Amino acid sequence: MRFPNLKAIVFDLDNTLLDHTAAEKQAITAFLPRYYHEDRIGALLQTAPELFIKAYRHWNEILWKDLAMNRLTADDLKWQRFARTLREVVPDFTEQDAERLGREMGKTYLELYADGWQLLPDADETVLALKQRFKLGLITNGFTEQQRGKLARFGWETRFDAALLSGELGVMKPHKAIFDRALRQLDVTADEVVYIGDHYESDVEGALQAGWRAVWFNPHKAERPENRATWTISSLTELLAIHS
Repeated sequence: MRFPNLKAIVFDLDNTLLDHTAAEKQAITAFLPRYYHEDRIGALLQTAPELFIKAYRHWNEILWKDLAMNRLTADDLKWQRFARTLREVVPDFTEQDAERLGREMGKTYLELYADGWQLLPDADETVLALKQRFKLGLITNGFTEQQRGKLARFGWETRFDAALLSGELGVMKPHKAIFDRALRQLDVTADEVVYIGDHYESDVEGALQAGWRAVWFNPHKAERPENRATWTISSLTELLAIHS
């Protein structure tokens, strides 16, 4: 896996180095029993929680895009993703009830989410090995407290030469500005860096539009009609073969 002139490697965090999907499911599964007594929604949560989680992920994806386009605030995203989920799975749920439960669920979710944080297989070893050879950076979308908490949990506060969090900067992937800022902090040019991420639109397309090279981390081997990534991998250990 050759990248001429390579001086820096920049990573996404969630579902690239850390298993966000598992932590998300664990948190939601943990709080759903609190709502088994609710009319119209309790029976569904008991018998088909996977339908709730699927709908939640759909709305979460949409609302994060709205946040990136400044059509929504971060505080509203935290509860609206649950309120809209409730309205989808139970169409006759009133907006008032959906907001009431959505706000409760949003708060509880953030309290439980950290309990499930764990690194993906080979993440720590791969990052440590690459740090011996390249500058390392991190660009992640997410709420500041959570993303900083993840770095602290795994002793990664000093692992990266530059760590850019959208919640701190007010700009999110795939916007070019956050990639440009990473270049300045790492003191490299776009042709001297490669970006590693699992989300095709935010990570791969964002990096390519910023003039970077991009590696798509695709462990589930999802198919796309067009894959413009410079390289595609299914295991983080494949990155150990990177050379300039």
